[in-house]
Amino acid sequence: MSTTSPSPRLDEPIPIALANTIWSDRTGVHDAFADLDHAATWLRAAGDRLSLTPAFGREEVITTESARRLVDLRDAIRRLAAEHTHDPRRLGQSPIPDLRAATSMVNMASALSSMWPELRGGDDGFTRCDAWAGESSADAATSAIARETIELVTSPQWQQLRPCTAPGCAYYFVKQHFRQRWCSAVCGNRARVARHAAQLHHKT
Repeated sequence: MSTTSPSPRLDEPIPIALANTIWSDRTGVHDAFADLDHAATWLRAAGDRLSLTPAFGREEVITTESARRLVDLRDAIRRLAAEHTHDPRRLGQSPIPDLRAATSMVNMASALSSMWPELRGGDDGFTRCDAWAGESSADAATSAIARETIELVTSPQWQQLRPCTAPGCAYYFVKQHFRQRWCSAVCGNRARVARHAAQLHHKT
C-alpha cells in the first residue's frame, strides 16, 4: 500500500482543504495525517491561509495529541459535508456517526485556543491577523480552522459544496461555476473515461 502523501491541496476553503486530507489511489483510501510529519507539513503549508501570529513554524513538531484533535476536526467536517451534500460515496466515510456529534466536535475545536484579531500595519496598508495564547500552535491552527468551518457552514458558499463523484475520488469541492461537476480536470477526465467504458460494455 502507498504511504506517500500527495502535496497539500489548498485550492479550496481551508476547512475543505482539511477534509481533503483523506485521499485515494489505486491501492485504497489513505489518511495524509497517518504520519505526524505529514500533518506538520500540511499545517505549515496551510499557515499562510490562517494568518496566525505567531504561525506554525518550520521547526515546530506536532504532538500525537494535537494531531488527534486536528484529525477529529477533519472527520467532523467530512461528516457535515457528507450530510449536507447527501454524499452517495462510501469512499472515505467519516467515522463520526451523525450531525450532532460532528457539530459538538467543531465547537470543541473552536474553543481549543484563546484567540483574538489584531490589526497590523505595513507599507501596503493594514492587514488582520489572529493572535493566540497558549503553548500549542498546532492547537491554535486547529481552533482557527474550526472557526473558519463555522463561518463556511453558515455562509452561502456552503450551498455550493459538492462531493467529487469521479471514480476513486474522496475529495469535496466548492462549485465555482454552474457546469463544474468534479474537483479537478484530472477527475473530470477519469469520469469521462469510466462513462465511455461503461457504454462500450453495455453495447457488448
